[in-house]
Amino acid sequence: MYLFRLVYYSVNSVQSQESSLQQELKTILLASQRNNPPVGVSGALIFNYNYFAQILEGDRKAVTQTFCKVANDKRHTDIVILEALPITERLFESWNMAFVGGVSAETHLRRYASSVQFHPEKMTASSLQNFMRVVIDANQNSLRSVKVS
Repeated sequence: MYLFRLVYYSVNSVQSQESSLQQELKTILLASQRNNPPVGVSGALIFNYNYFAQILEGDRKAVTQTFCKVANDKRHTDIVILEALPITERLFESWNMAFVGGVSAETHLRRYASSVQFHPEKMTASSLQNFMRVVIDANQNSLRSVKVS
């Protein structure tokens, strides 16, 4: 397998009502649970009222195909790829798709971003990856996510 990582962010186009966002998040995570394990894709996702940011890891072909599906999703626009490169190991190997968000994420954000609000356009791929990793590590038991058993 040729391991590959793709990091991107995009503008959230989901209606800004809390119930709509929660339902869309659930739909996205369930689709990740269904689609990612068979092709060996893992990763992490964060989104708020303004942005999505996602890290996809796995075989280069599987990551590319997964990203192509994601890119066609109408729930976001203005996709910006921060990084796409070969890797020697995964950061999110045990997660089909970890969701990083909420109050806990905000407490860690100041270490990796220039403001207390999530603005991925002001982050590097490295700072985004580190931020997501720290939040996941700090919240292993309470993440809304799909963990590989």
